[in-house]
Amino acid sequence: MMIRTFALNLTNRLVNKTIIKQSSHEVYTYGFELIISAFISIFLMAILSISLRRPYDWLLFLSSFVPLRTTAGGYHASTHLKCIVIGSLAFFGLLVVSRLPLDWTVIVPVISVISFLLILLFSPVEARNKSLKVEQRKRNRIVSISFGSANLLFAVSGIFIQGLSDVLSIYFAGVFAAALSMLVANAKK
Repeated sequence: MMIRTFALNLTNRLVNKTIIKQSSHEVYTYGFELIISAFISIFLMAILSISLRRPYDWLLFLSSFVPLRTTAGGYHASTHLKCIVIGSLAFFGLLVVSRLPLDWTVIVPVISVISFLLILLFSPVEARNKSLKVEQRKRNRIVSISFGSANLLFAVSGIFIQGLSDVLSIYFAGVFAAALSMLVANAKK
């Protein structure tokens, strides 16, 4: 609710100063809500990474999560607050797991194969209130499968480069999280 109120106030100020037209009020308000929500989520991820002494993990995670999520789609929480809380808790869990002394040279290729299969099965997942046109759907599917293929190749090559999988485990976790989001969205339908 606070995000909506802040976005409304910002939009009202811009309308009052005649920077934007009243007819665009709802569009700008919604856009500001998305920007504010994304900023809060990214800020929390950065804080979590820094607090766990992995200051760049949020960048690695987002560099894989965002491109795939943007083209492949996935689960959408019903409110911005739920999205921020779910995203932050999931990211925190992934940070904790990625620090465990596990054999990442085995785990990374396995979760990459699972991610790729989920992308093949479900991509793209349409948002409830935003359907894709046929050409958008085809393009998003091609882009997300290409991204999944490149990720899988990257994961497999990481087996041969000592320590790559350990350092980049959070990157691969980002792809896995985006792929799982598609699975959750399909299960919710």
